[in-house]
Amino acid sequence: MSSAPSPDLSALLPRDLVVELLALARAQGADFAEVYGEHTVTTAFSFEENRLKTSQYAVAQGVGVRAVARDQTGFAYADGFAPADLREAARVAARIARSGPPGGAPAAFRVADAPAPFALARPFPAALDETAKIALVRRANDAARALDPRVHEVSVTLGDSSKRFLVANSDGVWAEDGADLTRLSVAALALEGDVRQSGFAAGGGCVDADYFESVRTPETVAREAAHTAVTLLSAKEPEAGTYPVVVGPGWGGVMVHECFGHSMEGDTIRKNTSIRAVQMGQLVAARGVTIVDSGRVPFSRGSFRVDDEGTPSQRTVLVEDGILVGYLWDLLNARLTGHAPTGNGRRASYRDFPLCRMTNTYIEPGPHAPADLIASVARGLYCKSLGGGSVNPADGNFSFQVTEAWQIEGGRLTHPVRNATLTGNGNDAMLKIEAVANDLAIDGTTGSCGKDGQWKPVGVGQPTVKFTEITVGGTA
Repeated sequence: MSSAPSPDLSALLPRDLVVELLALARAQGADFAEVYGEHTVTTAFSFEENRLKTSQYAVAQGVGVRAVARDQTGFAYADGFAPADLREAARVAARIARSGPPGGAPAAFRVADAPAPFALARPFPAALDETAKIALVRRANDAARALDPRVHEVSVTLGDSSKRFLVANSDGVWAEDGADLTRLSVAALALEGDVRQSGFAAGGGCVDADYFESVRTPETVAREAAHTAVTLLSAKEPEAGTYPVVVGPGWGGVMVHECFGHSMEGDTIRKNTSIRAVQMGQLVAARGVTIVDSGRVPFSRGSFRVDDEGTPSQRTVLVEDGILVGYLWDLLNARLTGHAPTGNGRRASYRDFPLCRMTNTYIEPGPHAPADLIASVARGLYCKSLGGGSVNPADGNFSFQVTEAWQIEGGRLTHPVRNATLTGNGNDAMLKIEAVANDLAIDGTTGSCGKDGQWKPVGVGQPTVKFTEITVGGTA
């Protein structure tokens, strides 16, 4: 079966009730209050060992109430929309954020009139029924196994969610929005003798029902994963050392996400726990490098009309021609520092209060042809695909796994490389970008970003980028 239509949240949370909840949340002196209601339907299917392994259907709905007194936040939530439960949640939030006499009446509501970055005609989660979704994962499984007899194990997952939310606050914001997310991922394991290698690929985003027929088929995703696994069977270990590295387009932008994104978020800036807090106006990347965070990338997981606080999404330039020019702000940290919010207040669900988070973070394209960047390297590494990574925002030290790489010799790709890692310091590495190509790709299909126990969908991207040197881990 396909998902049932989402309920009308404005009927479950009528304005007179929302006004009452905001007043209750400010009854102990909070200077700001917010009500956030949500209804989300999720489905998930996994295919392993040539059979459907799991099938899931879930509905989450409820309301979170936040009260803020300067930098003190009170938050409580209720599952469902029973008015009595919502009133109690508002009272609990008020008791946590105590400041003095009750706050005044909320400002008159103004409906957010923000333009949508894109429109879906038939959102995938609701348009396809269970049978059609299972058929997609079966097609992916069959295609991955058929690529090469050395592919011995295949795991396919298809998950989607249809979310609708309403957010209103004491400043007069009233906004409603939603997100329809879909992700098909394939992991393939190839065996040859005692060598085992894996490959991964994914597709999806905020997409229509025909995406997996007209844009990126299950067979395409599956063959990419299987091909990577098979290719790595004959790969060599990397040469350990510090030398030129070229990072490919798209998911390679996870380096920028980690090295710049988290350290540009307003909470770390306000608290001076980020190395970027004292670098405004300084050269933080090589000349020619411009870094952007934008919630308006079409069809990406990290895009939306308004954020989870009702602030319209926007394109925020963080670094322009190497110079740090901007930060990311949610409502709370913007209020405390005198800045305007940038549409980066995001929460995992109605059970969570919003945090300052990235959306789609990427390097803008440069003037060079991608092939020229590889041709300019006498000996180095081309990183076609990166895996997971981490960075310490306090000092900028990072480490990234490379899922597929190729040795560069004499300006040519010669043989595949496996088990490479990239390590360094983001403050230093971004200054070592020598050239930026013109092939910008933003991967909005699969990224999820964690912070303080909350996970949110994001996009990352970049063109092909050449670093004069990065430390590569591997065998001597």
